[in-house]
Amino acid sequence: MSSNQNDSANDTAPSEAAASGTMRIDPALTTTLANASLAAYTDFEDPTYKPQLSGYTFVGRFYGWDEWFWQDGRVEKYGLIFKSQTVANRFIVAFRGTDSDADALAEAFFEFATFKPYRNSVSPVPDDVSAGFNDIYSTKGGSMTQTMQQQIFGLLQSTQMSEVYITGHSLGGALSQLFTLDMRVSFPNVKIQTINFASPRVGGADWATACFNAGAAQRIIRVINWYDIVPDLPPTWDPFDKYVSLGAEFRTAFYGGYLPMDALPRHRLLNLQVVLKNCLPLNPQIWTGTFGDAVYPAYTMISVAPPSASKDEMLAKLRELNSLERSSREGSSLAEPLIQCRPGI
Repeated sequence: MSSNQNDSANDTAPSEAAASGTMRIDPALTTTLANASLAAYTDFEDPTYKPQLSGYTFVGRFYGWDEWFWQDGRVEKYGLIFKSQTVANRFIVAFRGTDSDADALAEAFFEFATFKPYRNSVSPVPDDVSAGFNDIYSTKGGSMTQTMQQQIFGLLQSTQMSEVYITGHSLGGALSQLFTLDMRVSFPNVKIQTINFASPRVGGADWATACFNAGAAQRIIRVINWYDIVPDLPPTWDPFDKYVSLGAEFRTAFYGGYLPMDALPRHRLLNLQVVLKNCLPLNPQIWTGTFGDAVYPAYTMISVAPPSASKDEMLAKLRELNSLERSSREGSSLAEPLIQCRPGI
């Protein structure tokens, strides 16, 4: 499937995972959406930043509530909306990823919530969505007068919209999936396309069925690094067996860093952008080469052809390592999983 800015965004898209050698994604659109995701990060981190995106005009930003414990939390910037300067009524909605301790807590998968669209209804009712993601999207706190959901639709409805491109990295990828379903249910006549990056899983069987029934799953492409653990979270073992991956999967594959299992460099959006810049113009879209980590250039990152093998064996080994560490820390108040991925740019 080729995702092209001139295509109808509601044409049938692939619903099954595919390696990058067997599907193509549009280089210009993918690069633009990756840059929009990065802009959302920068807007959160830099209070002096003036959002900008080549070919687009900044429309507005939206906020979310990060609850820590017992209604304690804070309001944070969570994303940006841009409008095309060349195509009438085309928008980009970009969600940022994890960048605070509050976000890390919000990414817990132990509780489920019921997703409710902005308007209309969805069947089946998805009551198996991660509460951490759903709460950020649909609740408010502190000084907020509107939920993130209400803010986004308020900004979009302030002018006519005919096309909406949706994106996000990590936690932002999960939020982008919630918004994709919301758009298909609330504004079914608007053309949409979602390309997100390193998105974790969002919900279970009811969530997946609701997305397919509404035509949302068919509009999602997940760009991932085969060696990044985040797209496989939560893992497919108890108590997380309900979670499923959604949409078509475009694979890259790169690794490196200071330690053999250093998770963060494999998850960085900036590193993924380097690989995409090199692989997207190719046919097939696979690039082999080396580059310096975006944050620590002395760390060599290695890009290879995405393995065709299942990740089940690697994930099983990670599960064993987590179990081993937990057993060695029994009785300790500081017990934490061995494999932790602190997402970031």
